[in-house]
Amino acid sequence: MSVGATHSPWPDDLYDQIKAHGEFLSGKLGKLTRGKQLTLVGADLTGIKLVGMNLQRTVFRSCRFYCADLRNSDFSQAVLTGCDFSGADLTNARFVWANLRGADLSRAILKGTRFENADMRPMTDPPVPPHGKGGVVSLKDTTLHNTNLTQAKLLGASFVGAILDGAILDNADLEGADFSYSTLSKVQFRNAKLHDANFNLADFPPEMLRELQGTGARLPKEVASEVIEQVLRDHQSWIESEGQTGRRAIMSGWYLSRAHLAQANLNGADLRAANLSNANLHGAKLICTDLREANLMYSNMTDADFRGALIEGSRGLPVVLNDKKN
Repeated sequence: MSVGATHSPWPDDLYDQIKAHGEFLSGKLGKLTRGKQLTLVGADLTGIKLVGMNLQRTVFRSCRFYCADLRNSDFSQAVLTGCDFSGADLTNARFVWANLRGADLSRAILKGTRFENADMRPMTDPPVPPHGKGGVVSLKDTTLHNTNLTQAKLLGASFVGAILDGAILDNADLEGADFSYSTLSKVQFRNAKLHDANFNLADFPPEMLRELQGTGARLPKEVASEVIEQVLRDHQSWIESEGQTGRRAIMSGWYLSRAHLAQANLNGADLRAANLSNANLHGAKLICTDLREANLMYSNMTDADFRGALIEGSRGLPVVLNDKKN
C-alpha cells in the first residue's frame, strides 16, 4: 500500500499499517483478501523501534532506517532497495531472500543476522530522493558477528573497515567486493565466488591467506622474515651513510601483518599502503616515514616516533596523532 506522496514522512498510522500487513500475510478469508501489504517509498524512519516485528514481504523503497532498532524483526522476502540502514541495530534480524540492492548498512550492528540468498547487488536504477541510496551495497565499518550471508549476492559490496567475526559467506557471490582495512576472524568462504575481491589491506590470520589462494581474489604477498631483515639492514646503512651506501626501504604495499618490527629504524621509509595490522612497532622510529593509506589497526605503537610522518588515508593511528597531521 502506497502511503501519501512519493517522499512520505513517517506515517502516523504506521503501526496500524503493520497490523494490516500481518492480516495480509495471513492470506485470504473466503474470496476476500484480508489486510493490505505495507509499502512505503522515500519515508524517513530514523530511530524507529520495530523490535520482533513480522515484516515479511513488505516493500520499503529508498526509506531511511538510520539508527533504527530492528532487533529480531523478520524482513524475509522484503523489497528494501536503496534503503539506508546505517547505524541500525539488526541483531538477530532476518533478511532471507530479501532484495537489498543498493542498501547502505554501514556502521550497522549485525549479530546473528541472517541474509541467506539475499540480493545485495549494486542498484542500477536512480535512488529515490531524499533518503534513497544506490550503487554498491555498503557494509563499511559494520560489525558482522556470526552473520549468515550464505548464497547472498554481494557483487562489488564494500566491507571496508568492517569487523567480520564468525561470518558465514559460503557460496556467496563476492566478485569485486572490497575488504580493505577489514578484520576477518573465523570467517567461512567455502565455495564463495571471490574473483577480483580485494583483500590487500585486510587483517586476517596467515592460515586464511592460504585458504584464499587460487580463488581469483586479490591477495597480499607474504614477505619472508629474512627479506624484511635484509631490507632493514640496507635501510640502516642508507640512513647512516646519508644515502651513499645501502638502500632506502621501499615497502609500499607489503604484507607486514603481525611482523616483529620493535625498535626498527624506518625513518624516511616508504610504507605506503602497507599492511601493518597487528604488527609490533614498539619503539620503532618512523620519522618522516610515508604511511599514507597504510593499515596500522591493532598494531603495538607504544613509544613509536611518528614525527613528520605522512599519514593521510591511514587507519589505526591514534586520533590525537591524526588530528595533528604529523
